[in-house]
Amino acid sequence: MYRKFSLSEGNLEDYKKGNFMVRFLNFSPTFISDTEIHKRVNDMYIVFKGRGKVLLSDKYSGGTEIEEGEIRKCEIIEPEEINIKDGDVLIIPPGICHQLRVESESLTLVIVKIPEN
Repeated sequence: MYRKFSLSEGNLEDYKKGNFMVRFLNFSPTFISDTEIHKRVNDMYIVFKGRGKVLLSDKYSGGTEIEEGEIRKCEIIEPEEINIKDGDVLIIPPGICHQLRVESESLTLVIVKIPEN
């Protein structure tokens, strides 16, 4: 069975099948996510509208494993800052600590979680 989504129509619900997930998110300034690391999942950020920043690093310390293979609230060490805007796609592979920041304008984002296996 197929599933169609329309960002322009709004009222989108998250979709999950097994370990595959699609999330539709809207953020207003000033938003700062918890840091997170996925051990076996790729994150794909698809920016529909707006701007934000993502801090990324393969170096981190601490954190709490909230479920198997997912760590939150760790400290990012030597992060690289990536600016994202309308139409951008950012793929974050497993093992990369990341944090989303929305500072000056709203951000509409689709996050696709793709299992490594």
